[in-house]
Amino acid sequence: MVTDPSLPRYTRFEDAQGLTVAALQAALGIHMLRAAGLVTGGTAGLALLIAPASGWGFGAVFFVINLPFYGFAWTRKGPAFAVKSFLAVTAVSAMAEAMAPLVPLTGIHPGAAAVLFGVTTGVGLLGLFRHAASLGGVSIVALIAQDRLGIRAGWVQLGFDVALFAAAATLLPLDRVLWSALGAALLNAIIALNHRRDWYVVQ
Repeated sequence: MVTDPSLPRYTRFEDAQGLTVAALQAALGIHMLRAAGLVTGGTAGLALLIAPASGWGFGAVFFVINLPFYGFAWTRKGPAFAVKSFLAVTAVSAMAEAMAPLVPLTGIHPGAAAVLFGVTTGVGLLGLFRHAASLGGVSIVALIAQDRLGIRAGWVQLGFDVALFAAAATLLPLDRVLWSALGAALLNAIIALNHRRDWYVVQ
């Protein structure tokens, strides 16, 4: 992470609006994914698998699953990153639940949902990364791996996703797993191809 004090930094307003827009994009992508009965990787995918059986909504499960990762983010990426990630996860959890009654998507084709999720949430995650935040869980680990080991964050997330999709294959119809895999692949490819420290500065 570049910390050269001579470089321009976001104002608080720029940070707030960037994080809000990015969280809204991520929430919209997750809403489309859930409406089509699909899953994704990381803690969001785990929450989508757990929520139907737990009796809790996606937002509540997603929020709780991410709680253990904030201490890790605080010690490895700093307090600002940890706090921003907490706020981003909280915002996505709330907005994804709010969209269910406000943005009905009955009948959305799983292929369309997968592609739109991958692009929309991928761009949302790029925005969060640009403003030194994440959606918790695996994305925190992925960013730390990129900073310390030079491994692209998108490829790290893809590795975690493989294990989650193996579990999803035992719970969901095969076509839903395949469409879900397409969405996750698009999301991770967007991050891997565009989240580069030599292209822009992450504040």
